[in-house]
Amino acid sequence: MKKIFTIFFVFCLVSALNAQTLPNASFENWQEFSFPSYMQPEFWSTPNPFTSQATVLVVTRSEEAYSGTYSARLETKDLANGLFQAPGLLTLATFNVNLTTFEYAFGNGLPLQEKVLSFTGMYKYEGAQDDSASVAIYCYKKDGDAYDTIGMGHAFLHDATNWTLFEVNMNYLNDHQPDTFNVIIMSSGIASLNPGSVMFVDSLSVNTNVGVIDLDMPKLVVNCYPNPANDQVTFEVALPSADRVVSFYDLLGKELGNIA
Repeated sequence: MKKIFTIFFVFCLVSALNAQTLPNASFENWQEFSFPSYMQPEFWSTPNPFTSQATVLVVTRSEEAYSGTYSARLETKDLANGLFQAPGLLTLATFNVNLTTFEYAFGNGLPLQEKVLSFTGMYKYEGAQDDSASVAIYCYKKDGDAYDTIGMGHAFLHDATNWTLFEVNMNYLNDHQPDTFNVIIMSSGIASLNPGSVMFVDSLSVNTNVGVIDLDMPKLVVNCYPNPANDQVTFEVALPSADRVVSFYDLLGKELGNIA
């Protein structure tokens, strides 16, 4: 039966099915390094390359997983006989530490093709001396030598014996389009670093303005013609992979058709 879609009453929802939203989002893949010896989750940065020089590891692989086989275990620890403290930390950015002052800095991040609405995951936590874990997200676009911070979000996470869902919403500061996203997960708060605080993290995901998608996947282009149209419109889509579906809905949420 011939279907006629009136352009004024149709919008297109593009969804990615069974897509991994972040690289190594469930921490199943780890790299081993020697001299000094430590492990690092693939696609993620941690303080381990620096703290391992003092035979201290703040991020380790754990078999106490929410899904799959492994999770990431983060622990805040003392360094230099208690002179400094290092949090267990995970980030998608590059991570550098000044070994003299133990100050750290972040750079780059995950190339972004959509606006992030929220960041979610599963965690367990036991804070030392009323400590709390923290999760920060932000997105930006580099403009010459300057950085345009477009959105940010932050949450403190408290003790949780069982696996618990957390969600951090992105608060946008302007309507600019970002090109880079980053997340920083720490086993302590920003102001206090209490040794002995332990956090387990697993099953992370990013929600964007087009649903839950793989941020590394090329943007899906939908051509619509003629434009303007009176009573009939044609949608043309080149699907980059077999697991993506384009669905069409009316304003009441009724599905009118799809392309697979």
